[in-house]
Amino acid sequence: MRATEILIEEHVMIKQVLNSLSRAKEYIENGKLPSKSFFEKAIRFSHDFSDKFHHFKEEFLMFGILAQKKKGYLDWEIGALRYQHERCRKCIKEIEAAVNGNIEENEILTTTLLENIAMYISILQRHIYQEDNVFLPMVEKLLPEEEKQFILEQFSKEEDRIGGKNMYESCKKLADELAAMIEDENILIEKT
Repeated sequence: MRATEILIEEHVMIKQVLNSLSRAKEYIENGKLPSKSFFEKAIRFSHDFSDKFHHFKEEFLMFGILAQKKKGYLDWEIGALRYQHERCRKCIKEIEAAVNGNIEENEILTTTLLENIAMYISILQRHIYQEDNVFLPMVEKLLPEEEKQFILEQFSKEEDRIGGKNMYESCKKLADELAAMIEDENILIEKT
């Protein structure tokens, strides 16, 4: 499997979590609040999978190698993708702060939660679209096979360093749990 294919496959799991968060957003908009444990799992997924497992490979491995090899040619595209990662991290921090507050009784926290979920979903959907349809095909076109193989080897080393298959499976389980939780209306709290 190619490095670009690995990233696209990982995007599928991220989109699964975005779908769960989108459902949570709809519930909040209609006066129902998913449980704190739902959000804690979503936050853990974002930290563990999106940042440590996935974005690290993009930002510090693929983007770094590309920036070095192409000597500024892709700086604008790489900068935009890194900016989107940073905005998503900020949204997750705001979501976490809201969830750790007395959200059931505080409309400001509920609004903060809602706006950051919406922004997180929107940014990541756009980000994934750009990577899958523009950036990663460009990588395939621009880099020679030996450099693509080098990136793939670096991905493997990094995955092994942070837990490899166990980390992936743990995060997949989290994504599946989130999907199941958001379908269970018993996790919802009526918000007035």
